[in-house]
Amino acid sequence: MLNRLNRYFLAQLIGPFGFFSLVIAGILWLAQALPLIDKVIESGQSALVFLEITSYLIPRVLMVSLPIAALAASLYALNKLYTESELVVMMTSGLSPMALARPVAIFGGLVMVLMAIVTLYLVPAAQSRLAQRLTDFQSDFAKTLIKEGQFIHPTNGVTLFINDTSKAGEMAGLFLSDRRDADNPVIYTAQKALLLQDEGGIRIVMVDGNIQYLPAGTTQLSTVHFEQFSYDLGALLSAPAENIRSPFQRFLPELLWPTDAMKASGLWDRGDYLAEANHKLAMPLSALVLPLISLGAILAGGFRRGGFMGRVVAAVVLGLFLQAGLGISKTFVQSNPDIYLIMYLPALIGLAVALALLWRAGRVRKRGLA
Repeated sequence: MLNRLNRYFLAQLIGPFGFFSLVIAGILWLAQALPLIDKVIESGQSALVFLEITSYLIPRVLMVSLPIAALAASLYALNKLYTESELVVMMTSGLSPMALARPVAIFGGLVMVLMAIVTLYLVPAAQSRLAQRLTDFQSDFAKTLIKEGQFIHPTNGVTLFINDTSKAGEMAGLFLSDRRDADNPVIYTAQKALLLQDEGGIRIVMVDGNIQYLPAGTTQLSTVHFEQFSYDLGALLSAPAENIRSPFQRFLPELLWPTDAMKASGLWDRGDYLAEANHKLAMPLSALVLPLISLGAILAGGFRRGGFMGRVVAAVVLGLFLQAGLGISKTFVQSNPDIYLIMYLPALIGLAVALALLWRAGRVRKRGLA
């Protein structure tokens, strides 16, 4: 059970953690959401769809922001408690640095559990859904093409203009220029048209129109009138790529035991899957270690009325170094999956450094009491 002191300590940590999580996650979410605006607009989707799409970015953003927020919250709260002499009072009352590490470790454990939920479940689920929705946008050609009063370019050399449209998908005043073959340009015009999409693909059925073309080697324009003509757009528009889930989009059991179908894709090998699996497992450990590093850095040098900016900077640099080490070790495992255990080395180094700093803080406290 937590005593009153530990509950107070935890309350001092959780408040700043919530604030820093919102700020950091908001900045990262905005940076990743902006590139998606063009894709949503081009597919003719609404603002609600944009919010749906960008909501799938939140777990990925949290995966990055939660360890940083845990480090920032710990440094802020501990520095505040120390400069206001609350930590000094706690230690003079008989609490050792290791005893003070208990609520910090509990806080880190809570963030670690939250990180595990995000990395092992929410991230692959959200990223898979995001990839599927973006693929759906590429398949939704009708909303992209039926735009009245605008010149649309489905592909290089093709220009489409529609004067008027109806809610039923009927078009009036159609102009279609096909210059993919520069030697044989063709222009289609029609009084009415209808865009159809079925198993055979997507096509425009034109009614009451003309085909104008200039045969190669001649200067005479030829015109053909038609009552109904079907123009296949499937050859113009690139088919959406098959949605093959990357290792980042897969759940832990799939990464540890990839199926034959996953191996057959040829895009990723055993090293990629194993590296991603251990990366998902190692990342939550940083949320446990970083707050302890913050406590050790603040306590290790003893009390200073002038503040602890140097220690704060040192803790931030060490935290960033450990996070970078996790990413670097992942690249090594991708090329040599048998050394996957090195991905846990940054967390172990961070824990060793935190314990060493707390041990040093205990020595400084004993000298001060002596």
